[in-house]
Amino acid sequence: MNSKLRPAEGPGGGSVGGSTRGWAGRRYTAILAASLLACAGMLLAEAIPLAPQDTNPVFNAIGKRMPPDAAPLEFQTYRFMRDEPRSLDVSVNLYVGQWNEFLFETLVAKDENGDLIPAAADRWEVSADGKTWTFYLRKTGRWSDGRPVTAHDFVYTFRRSLSYETANPYAAFYSDIVGATTYSQTPNADPEMLGVRAVDDHTLTFETTHPAPYLGLILSVPTSMPVPRWQVEKHGPRWTEEGNCVTNSSYRLTEWKHGSHMNFELDPYYDGPIKGYVEKIHRVFRHPSTANLLPYENDEVGFAEVQANELIRVQRDPELSSELVSNPTDGTWYIFFNTRKPPFDDARVRRAIARAIDRETICRVVLHGAAVPAYSMLPVTFDAHDDYKAYQEFDPEQARKLLAEAGYPGGRGFPVMEMWLRQPRPDIRMVAEVIQGMLREHLGIGITFRSADYPVFTNYMFNWNIDLGMVPFFGDYRDPKNMLDMIWRPGTRGRSRHDFEHAEFEALLDAADQELDPGRRTEIIRRAERFLVGEAGAAFVFHPMANHLFKPWLRGLKTNRFGGKTVIFTDLYIGEDFPGAR
Repeated sequence: MNSKLRPAEGPGGGSVGGSTRGWAGRRYTAILAASLLACAGMLLAEAIPLAPQDTNPVFNAIGKRMPPDAAPLEFQTYRFMRDEPRSLDVSVNLYVGQWNEFLFETLVAKDENGDLIPAAADRWEVSADGKTWTFYLRKTGRWSDGRPVTAHDFVYTFRRSLSYETANPYAAFYSDIVGATTYSQTPNADPEMLGVRAVDDHTLTFETTHPAPYLGLILSVPTSMPVPRWQVEKHGPRWTEEGNCVTNSSYRLTEWKHGSHMNFELDPYYDGPIKGYVEKIHRVFRHPSTANLLPYENDEVGFAEVQANELIRVQRDPELSSELVSNPTDGTWYIFFNTRKPPFDDARVRRAIARAIDRETICRVVLHGAAVPAYSMLPVTFDAHDDYKAYQEFDPEQARKLLAEAGYPGGRGFPVMEMWLRQPRPDIRMVAEVIQGMLREHLGIGITFRSADYPVFTNYMFNWNIDLGMVPFFGDYRDPKNMLDMIWRPGTRGRSRHDFEHAEFEALLDAADQELDPGRRTEIIRRAERFLVGEAGAAFVFHPMANHLFKPWLRGLKTNRFGGKTVIFTDLYIGEDFPGAR
């Protein structure tokens, strides 16, 4: 484009200008048009009231400007109910401290769609070969005791969490990092073998054994949260207790009354990009098995999960139904087996059980539409999801045939098996009982139940001491590496979730690790999952739908690409229509 100015052209292509008379006529027309527009503007201004201006902005305790529709600061407390954590040390065992992840800031975080955003690191780079990630930490980052957050804190965190002595159930999560597998499986290993290095106080590198495009997502999950070395070494396992806990996020722990509740407040030292709105967070302890909607209906909490046994009531209630939001989750409920001892070492037995389960009835009648049938591990929210229904479709006749071929015609000679359940909610207990009836009716086999809390269940599961169990897994990040490789890759007792082993399955997972082309990698993943499903490494039951209630006064919720609401604690605030704030 020529950057020089040219005379404006008239309708006929000639330049505008020339006679004074033509200029005067055009000037009159322009003035008249401007006058008419001005009059129209005044009329519109009278007809349409302008949006109110926020002339007196309010800032919270760490200087974040509150939205104009926020309730006064004295009402800015977000309350929620969950079971009491055993510890907040989630980097070494996620299962003991879930729902407190907002206390620690990872290198990167995820937005409402699961995409990476800056957190403790304000930028990062990936080498051309995809095997070196470099993170540049925010130089003004501080712990809640005022000490600087450095790259050395993250190095210490990973050396501690991945050590053999820690026995982290999520250690396999980091197997792509150079030296991680050997380090986590070798007593008293040299931490220098781990491919995590501090170049200087604010530069951190990760070396992987192969291109790992999902590494940033792994580093955004709670098990990648940093810990303060000086507090860990001073207080040992009690470093997360009230008075000892030092954090690096927008919030800090101020009270932990065991058996009752815990409180968190804004951290004045935090100056990062993910500042919270609410002044306080209040967590009341409640066991999942006793969960109901009464606290929500009484305005004690602004958010509630709707269990299947309450979904119909909510859908029929005019007020509650208007506050209900449903969307697919990144989760799968499945039945797993001890595949290395009878009777489940025989794939025909596992296939028989998978074929004897009527998932359509479970989802429609028992869960009232709060789930969709699952025939594979990966849910529809994953790009690599595919249709494997033919491998585990409900087929009682085929199920009986498979069981007979395995030596148990009509269920004769088959031992009564105990199915483990992890802190089952009422709806999950109902699903288990319906499956119990289906196996008895279609196969002639009997099962009983054992319920266990999270830590006990997890310990037995990772040590492969559960012959039959039903459990969910919700993706930590939206890549098949998480839900296929981490969960099902063969590993060692005590450090791997399940004992399923299949040479071709494992070879395909290895091939997917080396494939740089996204399309070819997806196809390899699908072939691998076909082996998992076909060999009935698990009997997949359902993918839950997220059914949540949100009070109109709970603001800051963002809509994700699937149409659902994403709860991110630092985005939430209490609206001006909160009861008592009006």
